[in-house]
Amino acid sequence: MTPSIRRIATLALAALAAAVFTMPSMSGAASKKRATSSKTKVCKISGSKARKLGATYVVYKPGKPGFRVRGTSCRNGERVIRSFHKCRTKKGSKTGRCKTSVRGYRCSDKRPTKERLSIGGKLQEFSGHVSCKPRRGSKRVIHTYQQNVG
Repeated sequence: MTPSIRRIATLALAALAAAVFTMPSMSGAASKKRATSSKTKVCKISGSKARKLGATYVVYKPGKPGFRVRGTSCRNGERVIRSFHKCRTKKGSKTGRCKTSVRGYRCSDKRPTKERLSIGGKLQEFSGHVSCKPRRGSKRVIHTYQQNVG
């Protein structure tokens, strides 16, 4: 080979190697797409069904019966919510807490003090904001509930 052809071949080989190393792998690109395509979905339900999930009302927005899910189905979301409220009230108290996982999800239950109604010093109702997620992954089941106590 002449020196000029050798130089062209070396440059072509270097350009090919640079293109291969800078190209994203297919598995990485696919996993990034999968992670961003999982959007939060609103699962609307009837008012009567919202009262049968274990709390007095289950809503995704004030006055709107339903809940939100991400990365899972609405049917599975209903099951998680029903199991959460069953766990929360299993000792007979409507003000109970669920400290174990339900259907593979850990749920955090936040109850702001501004959303409590007390009459004569006795608690009548409260609201809770719940987010349930598995140990790993981006799945979520999110809902707000109102519980009448008195």
